[in-house]
Amino acid sequence: MRQSFTTVLVGPSELLREGLIRILEAEKFRILSSAASVYDLLQKPLSQQRPILLIIDLDAPDEDAGFTQIADFKAVYASSHVVALGEHCRSNDVVSAFRAGADAYLTKVAARETFIKALELVMLGQTVLPAETSTCIQEIRLDVKTIAATEPANVRYETESGETERSVLSNREKTILRCLIGGESNKTIARKINIAEATVKAHVKAILRKIRVRNRTQAAVWAMNHDVLTPESGSGPLPSHDPQELIEAQKGYHSRMLHPM
Repeated sequence: MRQSFTTVLVGPSELLREGLIRILEAEKFRILSSAASVYDLLQKPLSQQRPILLIIDLDAPDEDAGFTQIADFKAVYASSHVVALGEHCRSNDVVSAFRAGADAYLTKVAARETFIKALELVMLGQTVLPAETSTCIQEIRLDVKTIAATEPANVRYETESGETERSVLSNREKTILRCLIGGESNKTIARKINIAEATVKAHVKAILRKIRVRNRTQAAVWAMNHDVLTPESGSGPLPSHDPQELIEAQKGYHSRMLHPM
């Protein structure tokens, strides 16, 4: 398995890359290239005789730069496997890495044996998360992976009935959509269901994408129009959105139904 992949390493620290190369070569990995950034690798085509395993260090002055590099690399080598290395296990970083296209997120404090085992799992097509990451992040990753794989060819949006959109919403997304109907903020939702605010934000983005609306108000209108959800008991009056905002959202929603993008 280790020899069947070609491994490339990316990161601003040459010392870290050299250390990883020594470890990987001792474990019989086939090292193809090492560079400070993905864009250095993309200067010339990489051999694709074997599948590519990219290991990328996210440590950079601009914290979003690493995620952008992952997305740009996947845009060129869509079938590649990507392992992201971070200094800390922060939920928003984990979500951002996976949404960019990573298959694993590991912290640099991982033991050598754990690191090698994680690489093997990734090469087998598995998703790997740090042990300290909450289970809700895993739900997000699996949901993103499923939608990304099925949406272009297999998911058909039946905009008049809403049945298909409804079927792809996870239980947690349905709970959050109930909160959106009530006009609750991400912070309020996070406190209510005991998850990180960044996780709520990621779920809301997934909901908007799945039901094909532009904002949270349109999402609330969509849910009410299709009688998909009702507020949970004790959640207060429905809705708490500004009435004019709902009217405008309703117009925009129906316009989109008549003229889908």
